[in-house]
Amino acid sequence: MSVRERLINRLSAHFENVPDALRKRRLLVGIVFLALLATSIFGISKLHMDMTIEGWFHKEDPTLVAFNRYHAQFGSEDGVYIVYKPKDGDVFSPASLEAVRGIQNELIHFRAKLKEDEESPLDHIVNVDTLVNAPVLTVDGDVLASRPLVGDTVLTPEAITEIKAIAESEQQLKLRFFSRDHKYGGIQIETDFGAIPLDAEAVTEETVLSMDQVAAPTEEKDVEFKPTDQADYLTLFEEIKKILAKPEYAKHLDYYAVGNTAAAEHNVKMTEEMGMLYVVAFVIIMGLLWFLFRSASAVVWSMSIVILSTVFTLGATGLLGLTVTGFLILTILLILTVGVADSVHTLTSYTALRTSGNDHQVALRRTYKYAGVALLLTGFTNMTGTMALNITPVVPIQSFAIMSTLGILFALLLTFYLLPVLIDLWPTVSKKKVIVDTPDKKRFLDVLPRLKSALNNVVPIVEKRPVAFIVPFILVLAVSIYGATQVKIDSQILDQYPEDSTFTQSVKVADEHMMGAYAMVLYLDFKEDFALQDPAVMKAMDELQKEFETKYKKYVVMTNSITDIVKDANRELNGDAAEYYRIPDTRESLAQTLFLFNNANPSERQRFVDDNYRKANINISLHSYGSYEYEVVFQSMRADIDKMMAKLKAQYPKTEISITGIFALAMQASQYLTENQAITFGIALVAVSVILLLVFGSFKVGLIALIPNLIPALLTLGLLGITGVPLDFFTMMLAPIIIGISIDDTVHFISNYQLQLAKDNDVNAALRRTMEETGPGVVFTSLILGLGFGIMAIASAAGTSNMGKFGAMAIFMGLLNDLFLLPALLLKFKPKFKTATAG
Repeated sequence: MSVRERLINRLSAHFENVPDALRKRRLLVGIVFLALLATSIFGISKLHMDMTIEGWFHKEDPTLVAFNRYHAQFGSEDGVYIVYKPKDGDVFSPASLEAVRGIQNELIHFRAKLKEDEESPLDHIVNVDTLVNAPVLTVDGDVLASRPLVGDTVLTPEAITEIKAIAESEQQLKLRFFSRDHKYGGIQIETDFGAIPLDAEAVTEETVLSMDQVAAPTEEKDVEFKPTDQADYLTLFEEIKKILAKPEYAKHLDYYAVGNTAAAEHNVKMTEEMGMLYVVAFVIIMGLLWFLFRSASAVVWSMSIVILSTVFTLGATGLLGLTVTGFLILTILLILTVGVADSVHTLTSYTALRTSGNDHQVALRRTYKYAGVALLLTGFTNMTGTMALNITPVVPIQSFAIMSTLGILFALLLTFYLLPVLIDLWPTVSKKKVIVDTPDKKRFLDVLPRLKSALNNVVPIVEKRPVAFIVPFILVLAVSIYGATQVKIDSQILDQYPEDSTFTQSVKVADEHMMGAYAMVLYLDFKEDFALQDPAVMKAMDELQKEFETKYKKYVVMTNSITDIVKDANRELNGDAAEYYRIPDTRESLAQTLFLFNNANPSERQRFVDDNYRKANINISLHSYGSYEYEVVFQSMRADIDKMMAKLKAQYPKTEISITGIFALAMQASQYLTENQAITFGIALVAVSVILLLVFGSFKVGLIALIPNLIPALLTLGLLGITGVPLDFFTMMLAPIIIGISIDDTVHFISNYQLQLAKDNDVNAALRRTMEETGPGVVFTSLILGLGFGIMAIASAAGTSNMGKFGAMAIFMGLLNDLFLLPALLLKFKPKFKTATAG
């Protein structure tokens, strides 16, 4: 007897003895699980949730390091951009300007209405820029001055005409504060979100404390910042909305808010929707369990396994210090489907043995003897499928992988070591009931007898022409492989939200009429003080901006940096002559221009360049496109940046330029997924193949078991490619998970078939008995698993809905594979098994 056979026999013997051993130690089992429950509840209190894009990266990730360095020097870019549409159709009308002036004053001077030491969510606001206080440079003699475009000006017709003329001449105001047709305006609210250090001691001298207070840096230190809680976004936006909704403003303006703060309330709605879908799935599954077993205990115990597995998983997550992310609901759905599947297989076997005339204790022992190894195998394959996702260096997906693996493990352990005790306490068939071989009493909507009758016809149909069933599935596999080669990897941020949501509509308005809802930042560190007073440096930056605006016109709305300020100041200092709208040619004149502007508006200068003129940023406003297009654009932009640096390399060899910002982080996360999704799928596939080979001890059997599970996973990718639906943050997780989940029924089927074949070595008879005993469980677990994913198909967000639709489709394809393709393969190739003991 081989090592593999001895191991399987020992496991079978162990699982056979588990029910009796646990029954004798009920009290101890109860104490242990109660202790675990108490520990888990304590662990849940330690849970930490992070919904920010920064939370997608490890602390050492270069992308995040650059992001934090930018924040440390220049503050947060995580603000609120409110596009407003005057109801009179003109942003320069007196009514519109007065309304915006009122909103601006309330946002800036909100503390005047607070009591001493009273806190407000509006404390997170650092700066507010509007058409009213937009800075405009003027010259008084040799002195450069900065004044607000509107300020406290009395809005006479003459004054408005002058304001319009000035605004049109200031290129950096257009699209930021007013649209080209003057029908839309913009309010830009800067916050400290993402720029609050983890603790006071972490504040370096580079850290921006406010927009008008920046200390001189002493040494380069990386600062870690607090992740922004959704509650902070929500409370701030609620306060902002209260101001916007005041009658004196709302009667003149309609609003379209974008940014993380504005998106927060929609994120909450999506979470609530997923919670409701989970409850619906929970209720429907309970109904399915009732119709399958017609036993309240089956419903209660199955749901208990799911609930306890979820609680233990969350507790372990808290104790391990893992971060909970937006993928939590997917983990909970996975635990629901896997936990119920384990319970169904166990309860189906027990109920079948009882109704076949076996005593309660005998039925329980035999259930775990024959189902135990299959449950263990499917548990490991499921965990392999989810852990394969851990290769992706995106923290939320790593957390999803670890939490889901823990959930599957807890569901497995509870099925092995708690469910037998629960069944013994309250079985699906009364312990006292003596099974008599009489026709079953017909019950309303009793699906089990009808299902058994239908399944009894499957093998006779397949055994007539097994090849006729194999060929269509192979064709599906071939088409799926072709479709998989056509898959486009593309993550659209808006796929998280319904098409008709106010946030989606707001993004479209900002994208179509104003500077867009998204932006990225070039963070430049020349590693030498006063480098930015070198005309060569400034001109190189200016050329780069112009190239971005022309070469990438489809994507780039506008750019903004210290170069624009310098050109504007230089023109003003030279009599407003158009030919002086350029960078000064000498270091002395450039330094003098920067000095004069700093005196005029130091806070505006600090937004773009540090006190030592060593570091700067270029803000690039972008149209909304997916990661597929932006990955190509970013690569091209990096080449343009390298070209710019080649001109400055001799003078500033240590210069570092990083593409950063919230949008850039999202695109980098998508790139990580692009680089690793094929590897993830391959690892899951190879691991599952090895497990099948080792367990069944035969290459042919392992291959036969693998094919029915390879088709559903590839079908998912194939359908994505054929239908043009991109592989994104949601759908990329389907393939390895489906491989793990769909193999559950296959392993139970082949394990039972192996035992049945050992009785008389009659392939056809063994298949018929296997279908009769295992078929109902296979069908019901597939229904339950399919429902677990399928319920997400009705989600209003495209990403979640696609995961539900394609996931459910793959699982139901797996069911067809197990019912028709698997028997056909076994009939056609008649694989030989290693010695198996028939019981």
